Amino acid sequence: MASKLFKFFIPKNQLFFNLFNQSSANNLEMSNLLYKIVSGENKADSTKQLYDLDRLKQTGNELKHKVYLASAKAFVSPFERNDMYALASSINHICDYIHISSRRFSLYQGDMAAPAIKELSGIIIETSTELDNAVKGLSNLSNADSIKQSCNKVKELENYADRIYSKAVGSIMSSDGDSIEQIKFTEILAALERTTDKCEDATNVIESIIIKNQ
Repeated sequence: MASKLFKFFIPKNQLFFNLFNQSSANNLEMSNLLYKIVSGENKADSTKQLYDLDRLKQTGNELKHKVYLASAKAFVSPFERNDMYALASSINHICDYIHISSRRFSLYQGDMAAPAIKELSGIIIETSTELDNAVKGLSNLSNADSIKQSCNKVKELENYADRIYSKAVGSIMSSDGDSIEQIKFTEILAALERTTDKCEDATNVIESIIIKNQ
């Protein structure tokens, strides 16, 4: 019954899908900017890139609140309201942690563990891409298998990020470097790894939505 109602109301609820799609696309744009910053591809542009990340973070917050407001006012919504809030929040948490990662790197940047920082940033692009695919698929749950594949890919990437993080932190802590610098780079790595955790959290919300609405 829930599935039939879901399909019936989809055309009237395109607003919600558009907001979710914009939010996940916003995160993907942020992840690409983060990678450019940590890669040091153009240090002269780093100030502008950080400014753009600040702007996109604000955009992410605004999109989350738009979902909250629209859901509160709507007579019907594509999912249960609690799931609407959970999805909007989980996508926005990724936005927050991408921003935190960029700010920590800009404050603590240096050479220690740079390869791991860059690799984790690359994984964030991959998880954001897969999550974007999953979110876009929610408007048509006949593609549930494809959505689940993207969710599973995010989980695989998150597990890989865990291993990179653990190895990098172990290497830093066993080195004879300055303890303050060790702490700084551990903080950067932790923020990056936490971002991938937030991507996995979002897939859990998406999988719950699929189960409830099929």
